[in-house]
Amino acid sequence: MLKKFLKTVKKHNMFKKGDGIIIGVSGGPDSMALLHLLYRIREEYELNLYVVHLNHQFRGKEANEDAEYVRRFCENIGVEAFIFSENVTLYSKKKGITFEEAGREIRYGLFNEIMKKKNANKIAVAQNMDDQAETVLMRLMRGTGLEGLSAIDYVRDGKIIRPVLDITRVEIEAYCHRHDLNPRIDKTNLEAVYTRNRIRLELIPYIEKHFNRNIKQVLSRTTNLIREDKDFVNIAVEKVYNRIVEKVNLEVKIHKEAFEEHHSAIKKRILRKAILEIQGDLKDVQNKHIEKVLNLIKHGQVGGSIDLPRDLYAVLDYNHIVIRKGKRKIERNDFEYNINIGETLNIKELDAILEAVVMEHKELENLSKEKNKKYFDFDKIKNKMILRNRKNGDRFTPFGMEGSKKLKDFFIDEKISREERNQIPLVCDGEKIIWVIGHRMSEKYKVQKDTKMVLVLTYRNN
Repeated sequence: MLKKFLKTVKKHNMFKKGDGIIIGVSGGPDSMALLHLLYRIREEYELNLYVVHLNHQFRGKEANEDAEYVRRFCENIGVEAFIFSENVTLYSKKKGITFEEAGREIRYGLFNEIMKKKNANKIAVAQNMDDQAETVLMRLMRGTGLEGLSAIDYVRDGKIIRPVLDITRVEIEAYCHRHDLNPRIDKTNLEAVYTRNRIRLELIPYIEKHFNRNIKQVLSRTTNLIREDKDFVNIAVEKVYNRIVEKVNLEVKIHKEAFEEHHSAIKKRILRKAILEIQGDLKDVQNKHIEKVLNLIKHGQVGGSIDLPRDLYAVLDYNHIVIRKGKRKIERNDFEYNINIGETLNIKELDAILEAVVMEHKELENLSKEKNKKYFDFDKIKNKMILRNRKNGDRFTPFGMEGSKKLKDFFIDEKISREERNQIPLVCDGEKIIWVIGHRMSEKYKVQKDTKMVLVLTYRNN
């Protein structure tokens, strides 16, 4: 395995003699094998090794024992170790991110902290070939492009290295056994409760048994081929970007006419690169956001704009598409209509119609599950029914919930952009919202077993 490890290191030029390397070590087989391999070549490459371990405070006594195991191991081989303990669960709740994201943020923050403290220049992490295969399958099922399918890079940002990415988990476990490393085992990795764990424990074994026993190696080769194509495309994008894009303070200006000359694959990457240049990362930026910008460029009017994630927005001027950081003012086009039973309401602002009929509950055999057709307990409606767009202070009780919620918070949770919110029609019982059309009806007006009369509302775009 040492030969395979060194082949990967040399092929991707991961480090050179005299480098200082921060090693992320959990105490599990992958990271212990990585530490041991680097330790074996430390003298030949004159490496300065430092270990960082994070206790996530998630597994109680076992997590404390993991930290102690790493501390003792490093002490025995003479490698300086930095042991940290953080409440990752609390951190994830405060920041509104997943436990996995929170752990990654904290770990890399600690890696960078020790890297500066020790004047090191590399961070070694222990993703292996199995991790690569799991990542590709997970992203494929969620939907992704070349960037996603190229999965885990061997080297990222010139400093993060993954020397065991070409080695399988079976090989790593055999190596640990052969060298009496006695790594710690995180039992949560053996529970098929998370998507990645189910892929690891159920999907990949099934593929190996019924389709291709070498699926991990195949996926690894595939990611390498895709990565080559991705790198080629990105080189082309870089050349175009430098020619047609200008950054000034907190905005990026893209020359519209020159932009439109290129293939959509190039245009999408230019937009993503522009967002990256302003924001520093592409978190929360999805293909749907890029498509909206492309649609604005192609069909929008001068002055038209759309919101992007995390306080970015794109605006169209005469010669450029401009992506800016900050808040934008959104013009409101308020509307309000009375809803009359048995009539079709024409909503001119939305170029749509709303039909309202009342039927006896017993006449309804099957309730349609169409997104824009809903059923309500008519007897619960006490006031004049109206259709309008949102107002300040609007609240309602979303279907499936007990308590009420601010409509603004509901829109945020549903990831509805601000330019869309003013155009979403609301069906109301007086001031009470009974249906946010296209999204959710109110729990308080749902049809129940004792419902006698049912209000049927159907919304359609013309």
